[in-house]
Amino acid sequence: MAQKQVIPQKSVTYFFLKSKDVNMENGLTSITLFARLAREITCFTGREKQTQVETFWVQLDDIGMEQATKKVKALLNCMEKYEVSEQVFRHLLQLSKSCPNELYGVIPYYLKGNREMFLPWQELDQSWQNC
Repeated sequence: MAQKQVIPQKSVTYFFLKSKDVNMENGLTSITLFARLAREITCFTGREKQTQVETFWVQLDDIGMEQATKKVKALLNCMEKYEVSEQVFRHLLQLSKSCPNELYGVIPYYLKGNREMFLPWQELDQSWQNC
């Protein structure tokens, strides 16, 4: 009797992630900005799932509150994750080479999006003091 061969299936997903958080340490307030372009490759073989993440570009900046522009200060304190098409991903990758700081303020044309708000540092500070 012939046995069925399991053919692996593969999916590729492109992501743009970015975040902004306000930090206070030793009386100084700073802003941490993060952005990343990554591709996730998932292979399914039968019931097994394997996922590999490839980062194409990443940037992390810490800026003193006094040096931050109005545009940076106005960004939401949150982490945003966007699933984008390959074409949008390639355009964002081009932008990362010519104007990387602009990616912090970009909201790309996306297939799926998720935003998680960060608690304001004042609330975090108060909750730690109550522990």
